[in-house]
Amino acid sequence: MPDADRFERKLRGKGWRSVYRLGCSGAPLDAVADKVMGAVTHVFRTESIDCLSKIFSKLVEAIDPLRNPLFRESLSLPAFETLSHEVQAIETDDGFSEMSRMTERAALRTFNEIDLCGEIPSKDVVAQRMTKNLVSVLLQRRCLSPVRDGIMENNRRNKEAQLKWELELNAKCSQPCASLSKSLFAEDRKLAIRAPKRLFKPMPMTLETLNQPLQVLGESR
Repeated sequence: MPDADRFERKLRGKGWRSVYRLGCSGAPLDAVADKVMGAVTHVFRTESIDCLSKIFSKLVEAIDPLRNPLFRESLSLPAFETLSHEVQAIETDDGFSEMSRMTERAALRTFNEIDLCGEIPSKDVVAQRMTKNLVSVLLQRRCLSPVRDGIMENNRRNKEAQLKWELELNAKCSQPCASLSKSLFAEDRKLAIRAPKRLFKPMPMTLETLNQPLQVLGESR
């Protein structure tokens, strides 16, 4: 991949270029997911996220009435509409920031997922699902959307194969969201937002592997 990659230049923010480079190199999904989680953690540490806890509180309030199975069907649509209205009010107060808009999308998506699954999870699980959806929205907006064509070109993928890869990457990223959500939605906002433990664990070097020839990138594609 040339140094002056035209797609890479589109990316802004710490960590996203590393995600792109690994995505282009055919690296293991665990390794790419680790870079994604590092990038999103940096976003949460450096950008204003006051809207997150407010929108999450409204999501929890909207889900709570659905715990009654007798009235679930009749309450679902009104609860969604109320959530949408209240989240938009928070978004307005936040000056229609990009973070508030991404969090709105993540919250509404989370409500729909929970409504469709038929069981209302605990508050901690709701936080994990919202974190997963927010990470997915961040990944799409800050990285994949502007450089998708570059990743496809470097890996010689068609759109169908690229979509499959992105779905698998999102699934990998959802695994460490449980630990990230604990600091992201902690009641004590003084807690530092910590990057989750790495998924990728390189194989230890042995004499056998040391003597093997280096694989040329793209050789196995």
